[in-house]
Amino acid sequence: MTMKSEEFQDIIEEHTDIDWNKLKRKLPEMKTEHIIGMMMELGLYVNTTIALEISKRKDAVFCLRKFLQDSCNWRWNKEERSWAPVHAIHILAIIKTKEALELLLDIIRYRGNDLDDWLTETVPSLLYAFGEDAIETLKEFTRDETLDTFVRSSASAALFALSKKYPSHKDDIKEHLLKLLNTTADRTFTSLVIIEIARYHDPSMLPEIQNAFDEKRTDEILIQIEDVNSILTDNTYDEYNMHTKDPLEHFSRKEIERFHKMYYAKAEPDEKVGRNDPCPCGSGKKYKKCCGVYS
Repeated sequence: MTMKSEEFQDIIEEHTDIDWNKLKRKLPEMKTEHIIGMMMELGLYVNTTIALEISKRKDAVFCLRKFLQDSCNWRWNKEERSWAPVHAIHILAIIKTKEALELLLDIIRYRGNDLDDWLTETVPSLLYAFGEDAIETLKEFTRDETLDTFVRSSASAALFALSKKYPSHKDDIKEHLLKLLNTTADRTFTSLVIIEIARYHDPSMLPEIQNAFDEKRTDEILIQIEDVNSILTDNTYDEYNMHTKDPLEHFSRKEIERFHKMYYAKAEPDEKVGRNDPCPCGSGKKYKKCCGVYS
């Protein structure tokens, strides 16, 4: 069996007017801003070669900032999807510098709504990719009560994942999350933080969680005390793989094919998927929580 190239020339040339071999030869000589412009033209179909070429440029963060600050580049709805901003935030997580982290935090702060489901499902892994050096910055970020609820919770989810990778920071991050639980006025954020705290499986933290419920500081549509007890006794961490994903994987053939199927491929007319069946797009979610939302 012939191995399919991760540059997926076949996919690029099937769905765009780009001659991949010609573009590949030109890439090293192209200005960074022009490669980013080409990323707009390619839409979904950007591969690892392009992502890595941008990420290694000295002016990458500067050019990505100019691109991401332009409102004309942000379009994400059922009729039109601008993939370049999504690709751009993944490239920032590949770059991994302090400057790249600051830009990513600015983007999720001011463009959280534009990121749609990417905010809650993907951003935690992008923040996680910055590693141990990002912990203090993320702690400071999550203290900001002016942030959108799900922007803060994406950062707190990244902190929890980082505490699993760097055990020396576990107690400090745990204490930080408890402080957020006890000081935030946002009931939805309180509920989301409780989920992260419960994942430590530490019964000694239950009284403070119970206190939040007793004082009506939670959103019981999101979580109830029975859910907390279930998490405390369950050692699985369903979101771990999602929250620790390598940002470069976003540009892989497997992921691009999955996104294409999710957003562009039409389901076979005879194919019937149950609401609780795995989604055929390959996301790993139930159909009713993925593509079935729009049906």
